[in-house]
Amino acid sequence: MLVPAARRSCGPIFSLIFFGGLFVFLFLEPKDVLPGTISVDIQSPWDIESHTPSPYDETKLALLIENRVQPHLTPLLLHFMAVVPPEWTFMFMGSNDSIAHINKSTPIREYTRNGKLMTRLVPQNMSINNQEELSRTMTNAWFYEQLLPAEWLFIFQTDSIICANSNVSLNYWVENNYTWVGASWGEDTKYGGNGGFSLRRISHLLEVLTHQARYDGEALEDWWLTDRLGHMPGAKMANGTEEKYFSVEKVPYPTPIGYHTGWSGQLLMAQVWQEKSQRDQIFEYCPEIKMMMPLVLEEEAKCEKDIHDSFPS
Repeated sequence: MLVPAARRSCGPIFSLIFFGGLFVFLFLEPKDVLPGTISVDIQSPWDIESHTPSPYDETKLALLIENRVQPHLTPLLLHFMAVVPPEWTFMFMGSNDSIAHINKSTPIREYTRNGKLMTRLVPQNMSINNQEELSRTMTNAWFYEQLLPAEWLFIFQTDSIICANSNVSLNYWVENNYTWVGASWGEDTKYGGNGGFSLRRISHLLEVLTHQARYDGEALEDWWLTDRLGHMPGAKMANGTEEKYFSVEKVPYPTPIGYHTGWSGQLLMAQVWQEKSQRDQIFEYCPEIKMMMPLVLEEEAKCEKDIHDSFPS
């Protein structure tokens, strides 16, 4: 059957009108909306990823500073990221060598890609080669200002560990608005704890550091800061009894959130580590603590040694 020429010519015209209208509807966003109509934002498929809400809370930041390359550095960092509540972001601040070292790990690179982990070079005006230099850094307002908008800062070092078996979350101390919680220095301590495994409230730190300055050679940063925070109106400081639930250094407690030692696990406090029964309990409850301790071979363990020299009083 023959189709009239007039009808044959309509097909391409209708197709052009249909696909042209579809293109305008899907891809062109009108600049003005006529009165009485509803404006609808149309999201292009290419924009979906950029508008996906971040699963991380920028007010919660966990920080590890380390410029040395250490064998347990990568597994330690990965372990903390697995145990700390998932909405926390992490920052690793180190040297070119230490950053290159952790970036050899595929999981580390993936955490960096998805925004869970940020890596930063230690700033040129910041030094961490010894305790005095570290204290100068940690008592300067600019250090905490560069971490904003974080409000809750969880600092951990390579001689500390967080325990996967803990029934208490790091968020417990955030939700209860503590200004500072560290490894307990003693059950009778009114406030203050070791800064090597500590939770700090940045706005309160900046309040102190805006009005006071630490002089070289004064008390180390955790002592200096907690002494001033403890006298600041509105600050909520954990006492030594509360802090033993948070982190164990000198005061024994069977199920803390974590442990802090010294000198990469080589400095152990006698009150916690001297008794074999206590050591066995720690290793059963928090076996991951072994990753930061020197390996003792079986043959070496059979040697007769006075291990008490390893435990400072």
